[in-house]
Amino acid sequence: MSADLTAGVALLPVAVVCLREVRTARELPFASLPLLFALHQLTEALVWHGASDYVSAGVQHAAALIYVLFAFPVLPVLVPLAVLLLEPHGRRQRVAPFVVLGAVVAAYLLWAVLDGPLVVREKPHALVYDVDLTYGPMWAVLYIVAVIGPSVLSGYPSIVAFGLLNLVGLTVVAIVYVEAFASLWCVYAALTSALVTVHMVLRRRLSDLHRLEGQALAPA
Repeated sequence: MSADLTAGVALLPVAVVCLREVRTARELPFASLPLLFALHQLTEALVWHGASDYVSAGVQHAAALIYVLFAFPVLPVLVPLAVLLLEPHGRRQRVAPFVVLGAVVAAYLLWAVLDGPLVVREKPHALVYDVDLTYGPMWAVLYIVAVIGPSVLSGYPSIVAFGLLNLVGLTVVAIVYVEAFASLWCVYAALTSALVTVHMVLRRRLSDLHRLEGQALAPA
């Protein structure tokens, strides 16, 4: 619980700085990631409070549902779409398939979450969110590809770094503590979302056509 609170609170000023760098609507989904991750971690803190009987069972269930809905159906479509919108027109074709894949993964996971049941179990240092998934490992691989692929293929080094760091986090969590995959990776992803701010600050150095209209830089 302390990790969720710390990550959530620490990311709030980062999110403010990031959002202040937005100059066009195309940048907003990506720039919003630190704020969304901060709120996500604070939501899980409520789930922890429910496990410790500090909040009612109803509040805990609502918080757990919000947490899982963001982690499962929202992220696999939001992240590739956010990266797509940042890329210049000539680079968007290589990211577009990941948006389609993310939408397919999100649709299935949304159905699985809403079909229920959602069971939350407390483990040492993490929460386990049990959702009944058919062919769970397959969907897990597709989820990782949809979320990480666009960032790794981006033309911007800061976004590539964001993707690679999250790939490392996903791999470590999957090996060390696969049961608490959603909980632990989301804490890690929240912390690495500080790189989103690095990218947004660096975007000020790009030409206006490239940054605001998504047109490719003129060749040197």
